[in-house]
Amino acid sequence: MVLEPSTVSVTEEATDKVSDVTQPNVCDVPGEASRALPAYFYTAMDQVASDEGFTFGQYTIETEDGSSKGDGFIGELFRAFLSEGDRREVYLCKIPPLNEARRQQFGTMEIFEREVLMYNQLLPLIFSYQQQKSISREDGFFCIPKCYYAHYDGQTGEAIIVMEDLRESKFSMYNKDKPVDYEHARLTMEQLGRYNAVSLAMKHDRPEEFEQFKLLDPMKEGMGPNNPFIMMLQKTTLDAIETLEPHERKERNKMQKLLESIVSDVDRYANFSLAEPYAVLSHGDCWINNMMYRYKKGAPEQVVLFDWQVARYCSPILDLAYFIFCCTDEEFRRRHCDEMMSIYYNSLATLLEQLGHNPQEVFPRTAFLRQLRQYGRFGLMLAVFIVPMLCTRNEDLPDMDATAEMFRETDNIDIAIYTKHTNQSAYRRRMSAVIRDTVRFGYI
Repeated sequence: MVLEPSTVSVTEEATDKVSDVTQPNVCDVPGEASRALPAYFYTAMDQVASDEGFTFGQYTIETEDGSSKGDGFIGELFRAFLSEGDRREVYLCKIPPLNEARRQQFGTMEIFEREVLMYNQLLPLIFSYQQQKSISREDGFFCIPKCYYAHYDGQTGEAIIVMEDLRESKFSMYNKDKPVDYEHARLTMEQLGRYNAVSLAMKHDRPEEFEQFKLLDPMKEGMGPNNPFIMMLQKTTLDAIETLEPHERKERNKMQKLLESIVSDVDRYANFSLAEPYAVLSHGDCWINNMMYRYKKGAPEQVVLFDWQVARYCSPILDLAYFIFCCTDEEFRRRHCDEMMSIYYNSLATLLEQLGHNPQEVFPRTAFLRQLRQYGRFGLMLAVFIVPMLCTRNEDLPDMDATAEMFRETDNIDIAIYTKHTNQSAYRRRMSAVIRDTVRFGYI
């Protein structure tokens, strides 16, 4: 989810599914192309306006696009402005793709259902549990955007999330083209440790209430050999193998085995029982485009995590491996990987103690290290998919609506369209390093 202005196109098919009624309290932002939005968007904004003290019939709603071309598989992102007199408030809105083919290809309604559940139910439970334990915002996990409204209706195909626009609070995206540096990684590891600590503590304190946190992987359904995501993983794994030098036979052989086990690996990662008793409610999509940072004197002092659409119950290592292998480089991992794992674990242990639990009983460090060996290769599986995008300029990323339409029209789509504009030099350097490090750490 990248918060950069862009233009989102609406196909003829998609316009059949959105409201063509002119809203009396809607106006366009100057310079922005007008586009139709679903009627339920206006219902949502009317509710937000009421909750935020705007006068019925006296405010206007303006919109502008808020995501880049090719960015994200799951939804459309745009900004909404509520104005009344001198008051003007801005909100960030997310809805499923307007393109029907894209909605079906990536199962977006089920994934939106998950994020609405997170914002409306599970994250508030996490926060209230910490507050009841007298955990301050400085010591606990509270780093998500404020959600003003979240709605999902599978029967009508309606889904929308209205959040604060973090840019208004001086948060900004990290440049995805650059590997994450020490301070950004440290801050992220600390927050992931706290987030996982709450799950582990709630499992012991409130086991019945915690049952609702045991969410299955929302993308697991239909993950067979012909699933578009599996096909992309297979194609990008083949590409990754070719980044290795001819003499790196050990790495090539291990990558070939990884290629052959992709479907079974997806099953294994989704089987949370294999991670027990240490499974937690994960973030699920823990890479640099799904977090924003606020800075003080040039250094990051706060991180916020968003895009909770694939949150699931699994090993805590999945988020850690995803972030470390997709968002850092070889030099960073050589110098700081062990330290990052210690920062994560110490953060988790500190909050567990504050929540009244002994870390060596709830999640011993030895168990953490075993989980690392068991699930560390997940970072490689995601890296073969994510690293090409990290090495591609935003303007060169594929148009997801057009790509989804092509998939619907033929099964013989050239999957290489996803990576044809990748900076090959940067990609080869970064991807081969991920493979070597995964082997060096003993994860494959």
